[in-house]
Amino acid sequence: MWQQRQLKEGINRSAWIDRLLPQLIADNHLRTQALRFIDAVPMLNDDKTLVRHFKEYFGEVDPGRLPALISWGIRRISLYSIPGFMAPVIRAAVKGVAHRFIGGETVAEIVDSVSRLQQSGIHTSLDLLGEETVSEKEAFAYQQAYLDLIQQLARQGFDDLNLSLKLSSLYSQITPVDTDGAVAILSERLMPICDAAMDAGISLCLDMEQYDYKAIIFRVFKHLAMQPSYRQWQGFGVVLQAYLKESDEDLTELLEWVEQRGVPVSVRLVRGAYWDMETVMARQQGWSVPVWQTKAETDACYERCLKRLFASPLIYPAVATHNIRSLACAVVLADQTQRSPDSYEFQMLYGMSDELKGLVTERGLKLRLYMPYGELLPGIAYLVRRLLENTSDQSILPVLESADVERVLAPPQVGENRRSEFEAEFINHPLHRFTQQSERENFAAALRSVEQNLDKTYPLLLTGHLTIEEAFLESFNPAKPDEIVGRVVRAGEDDAEVALQRAVDAQRDWGRKRFSERADLLQAAASKLIEHQDEFAAWEVKEAGKGWQEANADVAEAIDFLNYYAKTARRFDTVEQPDMPGEINTHEYLPLGVGVILPPWNFPLAIPVGMVAAAIVCGNSVVLKPASETPIVAWHLCKLLQEIGMPEGVVNYLPGSGAVIGEAMVRDPRTNFVAFTGSKEVGLHLLNVVTGLSESQRQIKKVIAEMGGKNAIIIDQDADLDEVVKGVIESAFGYQGQKCSACSRVICVEGIHDLFVARLVDAVESIRIGDPALPGVTMGPVISDAAKQRIVDKLDACELTASCVSKVELPASLRGHYLPPMIFSDVLEDSPLAQQELFAPVVAVLKAKNFAEAIDIANDSDYGLTGGVYSRSPDNLRLAKQKFSVGNLYLNRKITRANVNRQPFGGFRLSGTGFKAGGPDYLLQFLRARNITENSMRKGFSPESV
Repeated sequence: MWQQRQLKEGINRSAWIDRLLPQLIADNHLRTQALRFIDAVPMLNDDKTLVRHFKEYFGEVDPGRLPALISWGIRRISLYSIPGFMAPVIRAAVKGVAHRFIGGETVAEIVDSVSRLQQSGIHTSLDLLGEETVSEKEAFAYQQAYLDLIQQLARQGFDDLNLSLKLSSLYSQITPVDTDGAVAILSERLMPICDAAMDAGISLCLDMEQYDYKAIIFRVFKHLAMQPSYRQWQGFGVVLQAYLKESDEDLTELLEWVEQRGVPVSVRLVRGAYWDMETVMARQQGWSVPVWQTKAETDACYERCLKRLFASPLIYPAVATHNIRSLACAVVLADQTQRSPDSYEFQMLYGMSDELKGLVTERGLKLRLYMPYGELLPGIAYLVRRLLENTSDQSILPVLESADVERVLAPPQVGENRRSEFEAEFINHPLHRFTQQSERENFAAALRSVEQNLDKTYPLLLTGHLTIEEAFLESFNPAKPDEIVGRVVRAGEDDAEVALQRAVDAQRDWGRKRFSERADLLQAAASKLIEHQDEFAAWEVKEAGKGWQEANADVAEAIDFLNYYAKTARRFDTVEQPDMPGEINTHEYLPLGVGVILPPWNFPLAIPVGMVAAAIVCGNSVVLKPASETPIVAWHLCKLLQEIGMPEGVVNYLPGSGAVIGEAMVRDPRTNFVAFTGSKEVGLHLLNVVTGLSESQRQIKKVIAEMGGKNAIIIDQDADLDEVVKGVIESAFGYQGQKCSACSRVICVEGIHDLFVARLVDAVESIRIGDPALPGVTMGPVISDAAKQRIVDKLDACELTASCVSKVELPASLRGHYLPPMIFSDVLEDSPLAQQELFAPVVAVLKAKNFAEAIDIANDSDYGLTGGVYSRSPDNLRLAKQKFSVGNLYLNRKITRANVNRQPFGGFRLSGTGFKAGGPDYLLQFLRARNITENSMRKGFSPESV
C-alpha cells in the first residue's frame, strides 16, 4: 500500500504530465491510444472493467515506447492482475491530467481558482463544460446552469471576469440546413444570459465550434449585438479561428459590420481545436476541406488577422495563443498601432505552457486564462480535445529552455511541407453541407419550382403507343394528403405487352454495344442528374415525404450508382485470355436479356437508378414498374434518360398495379431476370413464382432480391452516450424509420440501459415533427394512410408485451400521415416487437447481461442486413467483427447511409440474395459468363510455335 500511496502522490504532481506531452507529440499511435483510453474512463465505473480497458489500449504497444507510469501499470497488471490495486492508481492519474486543465468541479473550487489567479494579476474566462446536448431538456438545463453560474459569480465581486459560451449547448436541434431557425431560437435563449452577464459586469464571448455552426454563431452574435439592449455593450465578443480558410473573408465582414455598430466588440483570435475532425469529415464527404492543411498556412493566417484586428479601433483583440512568434507579433503590433495596455489582452489555456505566462505578466501585459469548469464526465471531452489540439503538428508547445529561438520566431514558410490531398479511386458525389446560404436558397427555389408544377398528368413514355383505356394513378403528398403531386397514366395488360416487346426488340442492338459505350450513357445521365439534383430532391420531398437532407442524400446516391457502375462495367471490355500453347481461350460476359425492375418507394430515385443502371450497362433492356406511391420521381428519371439519348426500348416506364402487370411480366417467358427491392413477403413470393418453368421458357430466371431487416445496435457499458443517442436517433427515426437499414432494436449491456433510455426518451421528445418541406423538420409523415394503419394495428398488439416509454405529442396542426417516434422498453427477445419488421419510427430496447449475450440476441433474427456496435473496448469491437452476422456492420457510427463503393450494401439470410449493391461484384448478377476454347493446332502445326 505504501508503494501505491507514493505513486498516487506522484501522480498529483504535474511534472509527469509535462514529461508525457512531448512523448505524445512524438508518437502518433501512443497519442491515439492514450486519448481514446482517457475518453473512455468516465464510463468505466467498476475496477475490473477499467483495468481491462487499460490493458486493451496499452498492452499491445511496444513497452519501449510507453511512458514510465503506463509501462509500470502494464507490468503490474501482467504480474498480479489485481483490479482493486490498479484501478485507483489509474483513476488518480486520469484525474491528475483532468485537474491540470480544468479549474474546478464545483462553484467553490472555481471561485478559489479564480481568486488565486486574480491575486497573481491574471484574469479568467470561464467555460462551462458539457456543451454536448442531445435533447431540449439538456439544452434548457445548460441555459439555467449558465444563469446560476453568473448569479453565484456576481456575489464574489470579481474584477473583469469573462464567460465563454458554446451556442450548441443551448439548442439540441442545431443544424446548418435550418440556419434561420437556429439563429432565431438561439438568439432567444441567449438573451437572458446576456442580460444576467451585463447586470453582473461579466463579459461574454461566443466560442466558435465546428465549421458547420460557424455561420450560425456569427449571425447570432451580430444579430444580438445590434439589438438596442446590447448595442452599447462592449463586453460582448466572438471567436475567430485562423485555421479556417474563410477566416480572412469572415474578418472582412466582421470589420465592416462593427463599423455599422459603432461600438467596440471583443474578438478572440485562436488557431482552432477541431483540425483533425474537420479534415477527416470533409474528405469522407467529398467536401472542400475548410481548414488550412499545414501549420505554416495557419500561422500565416493568424498573423494576417492579428494585423487587421490591431488596426481597428472598434476591435478589442484577445490574442489567444501559445505560439511564441504570435505573442511577439502582437507585442510589436500593439506598439505600432499605439495600443494602450488595457485595449488588448493575451489569452492562454489553463494548465498549458505555464512558462509562457510569465513572459506576458512580467512585462505588465494583460493575461487571461481560459479555464474550464464542471464535472469530470463532460470535462473529459474537453480534455481530449485540448490534448489532441496541443499534441498535433498543427500546434506548438515550446520548452523555452531548449527551444531554438531563431526557428520559433522565424516567419511561417507557406507552401512548404504541404500535406498531400487525399485521393481515392472512386469519389462519391458530395452531399450538400448546407453551410452556404446559396445551397439553402437553391434548394428552397427548387421546392418552389416543383410546387408550381404539381397536379400535372404524365404519359407512359411509350412513343407512338396510345393506351386503350386511360386510367390514372394519382400520387399524393403524404404530408398534405389533399395535395396531388401528379397523376400518371396507369398501364394495363396491353401496355405491359407493348413495353415488354419493345424491351425484347431493343435488347438485340443494345446488347451488342461495347460496355464502354453503354457506360458513356450512364455517365451522361449522371452529369444531367447533377444539373438537376435539387429539382429531383424537391420532388422527393413532395412525393415521398423526405426531408431536405434525406432527399439530397438519395439523389447523391443515384449519381454514385450511375458513375460507379459505368466505371466498373468498363473492365468487361477487356476479354480475359488464359492461353496455353496450341489453345486459345476467351472468357467474356454477355447480357442476360430482358428484365423487370421492381423498386420500392422509400428510395424513389437511388434504388431504381441503381437497379436500372446495373442492368442496362451490362447490355440488358428493362421494364421499370415504379412503386405506386412514387411514380412521379420515376417518370422524371425516365424522361432524363430519354433526354441524354438512351435508345428507345432500353428502359421502359410502366406504372401500374403490381398484381395486374407486375406479376404478369415476371411470369412472362420473355423475362430473363427480376430485380426487386422491398418486403420479405413479396420477395419470397417472387422467388416462388420464377422457380416454375413456363411451356416456352428456355432459361432459368434470375431474381436479384433485396429484402428487409430487423436491425440491431448494441450499446456496450463503456459507450459514449452522446454519440450513441445521436446515432440511434438518426438510425431509427431518419426518414421515419422507413429504411430497410433502419435501427429497430437496441440491445443494452447491463449497467448502461437505464441511463441510455432516459437520455434517448428526452432526445426523442425533442425531435421536430412536421412538413418535410420545412428545413428545420427532422421527422415527416409515413408514406401513406394504409402504412400508418398497418403500423398502428401491429403496435396495438405489441403494447400487450412491452411498455412504450416515449410520450411524444403530435402537433394538432398536422394533417398528414404522421406517427410519433416510439420507444418500447422491457422488450422480450422472442416478441413480435423484437422479431418482426415494422418499417416505422419504432425502437425496441432490450437488455443483455454482457457483450457476448448482446451479440447472440442481435443474431437471433430471420434477417441479417445491418447492425451496429457502440463500444470503446478494442476486444469487444474485435468480437463484434467476428460474430455479429450482418451484411453491413457499423462500429461507433449510425447504421444508415451506406456509401456506394465504400460500403456496398446487402445482407444475409432472409434479407436478400446476390451480391451487394454498390460493390465491385454487383454487375455480375446481370451477366452470363461464356468461355470459348479454340484448338489452334492444325496437323501438328501451331501458330504460337512460329
